[in-house]
Amino acid sequence: MFHPLASLLPPSVAMAAVQLPGREARMAEAPFTRMKPLITAMADALAPALQQPTAFFGHSMGALLAYELARELVRRGQAPPVSLIVSGRRAPTFEGNEAPLHPLPDDAFVAELVRRYDAIPQAILAERELMALFLPILKADFAVFETHRHAPGATLACPIAIYGGDADPQTAEMDGWAALCAGPATRRVFPGGHFYLVPQRQALAAALSDDLGVLVGTG
Repeated sequence: MFHPLASLLPPSVAMAAVQLPGREARMAEAPFTRMKPLITAMADALAPALQQPTAFFGHSMGALLAYELARELVRRGQAPPVSLIVSGRRAPTFEGNEAPLHPLPDDAFVAELVRRYDAIPQAILAERELMALFLPILKADFAVFETHRHAPGATLACPIAIYGGDADPQTAEMDGWAALCAGPATRRVFPGGHFYLVPQRQALAAALSDDLGVLVGTG
């Protein structure tokens, strides 16, 4: 879903997408179910490619992954990203009271997933075999962030941009992100729900171009 953004970004910005185990070409690989081993694997795999200035963008669980990856790289003695852009995910310091979804039986999990995020197209919901294919991946993702607990530490020495949809309840819970980075914090709210970035792709690309253009001297 991120590839269409590439052609909408300025030539000074090259986009590279991270594909996690259990998805698309890596469907045969077991997905991670805990944050720490996933971040270790990401840092091991990506560190050699991060020798040039790099910004991290993550949506939903990806926002947490981008943040924790940046922290892990700093712990390893590498520079932080030139910018952290988090989207569609409450701050890790926010103490919510929602019950975890990943332990639920499949039908209850799907029903609650639809209620909270309205994230699964009806065409997929109607195909039980297709849902059975995706459920282990979805449950693994929820296990990753629902079992994760924020560990206090030094702020990241970089700016942060906070994106969210105006109809996504998590957007009101994102303010705490600003305190996790030492650089300036900017906030952008787009029309739409949790997955605003699909119908708002042009606006998202314009926002990324603007925020990243400042860093590379074109904004």
